[in-house]
Amino acid sequence: MKHQTALADLETNYIEKKDSLYYFQYGPFVIATARPETKFGDKYVVMHPKDKRYAKYKEGEMFALEWINGPIAATVIKDDAIDMAFGTGVMTITPAHDPVDFEIAERHGLPKEQIIDRFGKLLPIAGEFSGMKMEEARPKIAEKLRAKGLLVKIEEAYDHKIAVCYKCKHPIEPQILPQWFLKMKPLAKKAIEAVEKGKIAFVPPRFKKTYFQWLHTIRDWNLSQQITWGIRIPAWFRQESGMRNQESGKNKTEVKVYVGTAPPPGDGWRQDPDVFTTWFSSGQWPFLALGFPDSRDYKTFYPTSVMETGWDILFFWVARMVMLGIARTSKVPFKTVYLNGLVRDKDRQKMSKSKGNVVDPLGVAEQYGTDALRMALVIGNLPGNDIVISEDKIRGYRNFANKIWNATRFLLLHVPQLPPHQKIRYNKNDRQMLARLKKLVSDTTADIEKSRFHHAADRLYHFFWHYYADKVIESAKPRLASPNDSREKETAKALLLEFHTTLITLLHPFMPFITEEVWRYLPHPEAGSRKLGIREKKLLMIENWPV
Repeated sequence: MKHQTALADLETNYIEKKDSLYYFQYGPFVIATARPETKFGDKYVVMHPKDKRYAKYKEGEMFALEWINGPIAATVIKDDAIDMAFGTGVMTITPAHDPVDFEIAERHGLPKEQIIDRFGKLLPIAGEFSGMKMEEARPKIAEKLRAKGLLVKIEEAYDHKIAVCYKCKHPIEPQILPQWFLKMKPLAKKAIEAVEKGKIAFVPPRFKKTYFQWLHTIRDWNLSQQITWGIRIPAWFRQESGMRNQESGKNKTEVKVYVGTAPPPGDGWRQDPDVFTTWFSSGQWPFLALGFPDSRDYKTFYPTSVMETGWDILFFWVARMVMLGIARTSKVPFKTVYLNGLVRDKDRQKMSKSKGNVVDPLGVAEQYGTDALRMALVIGNLPGNDIVISEDKIRGYRNFANKIWNATRFLLLHVPQLPPHQKIRYNKNDRQMLARLKKLVSDTTADIEKSRFHHAADRLYHFFWHYYADKVIESAKPRLASPNDSREKETAKALLLEFHTTLITLLHPFMPFITEEVWRYLPHPEAGSRKLGIREKKLLMIENWPV
């Protein structure tokens, strides 16, 4: 009610609330409700078809009863949606103000009478309570029913969940309002087929089941919202006089609708004030980013290889990109969907400002370095699983960045230029070390190709620190003390340079800033000089991957 707009499912939260639960006599039945203010339009009493307590009542049977504003006639409806364990197992329905009641009314072709307006006030159907706010009217309605002898009892502190706006936390009042909808079943069918035929893969694979579950139960999508900011819906309306009504003698008014980015010729066209929901424009992000339909980027990169995002918006974003992409281009927008987890604090609690446990990414990046933050987010981050992050963890990878700097300074101090090739003779121990390095390259490549980024980064971290720094460098120090130009010394230099160059390259996807800077200073045959200095060659990010 506060924002006067339709809200997406992702914009809706549910909170526990304690309310009074009122039991009223409704003809021969007792009904329970936490919202007496909605009961003015209740002319249908619904029960489960298998509830033996009410077997004698037949579908469509009508009966008269005294109600809030006088006598009414009610009709019996049988529906499987009724919870036989709630209250007395019988309920009346208010289809205009409750999603479950709406579905029941749709199944049985029942009218949907509005009781509450968009501002939370009761409409004239409420009689003497018309114009009252719901909270004000609720106890007064209960008191009137008590005076009529229809209030059976009140159960205090009834626990139930209510829908609230994710921003302001105000309760959401369901309303039936004109909206723009997109028919989703045909789109979902093609999106399901794309995954079934292997055109799109999920990492981890278990989310394929979630994807199918969403799409098999999909409903038409409300695309419009009544807010100020957004992409205006390109629909135009004009009222026109139609044919004369023979009975009334008046002309009927017709509303013409035109869809387009600009109005058609003629006066009197008015654009729809609504805007598209954010998820509709987000679902077409590949087109916007790549310059659909004629740009070189679109022709080169659509479909792209990997789409990475959080598992919590698999349906809201990923599935919709798939459906809209296929609908518009007959091609899937990407071949692999990599789903990461949500970031949680050291106690595995969801981060929120109210809890005071939020780690500010910009703040810690400034304090500890972007590379340290990246490593903290990658290591321990299994696909689809939530990740624990803390400042201590980020600080630990800042120390690892310092380790890389220190190892680089040591290397450049002892290896200012490329060792002479003719003096390099690796011994058995050197070859064993190089074999471990080669295996690291193979394992890291396999992990990255299979989207096991957490394994790759963690392995590189331990290899650099505990094998390269602790063993390879330490074992090279006595050899580096050998006489200048000796074979032992030059071989040790070559070994260190091979290790360092390879490790910096392997670490680059995870720590791009420090590795790119280190790369500029490493001796390389393509540099303009064999002496120490800033590289004149290409960036590390476009270098060949080690093999």
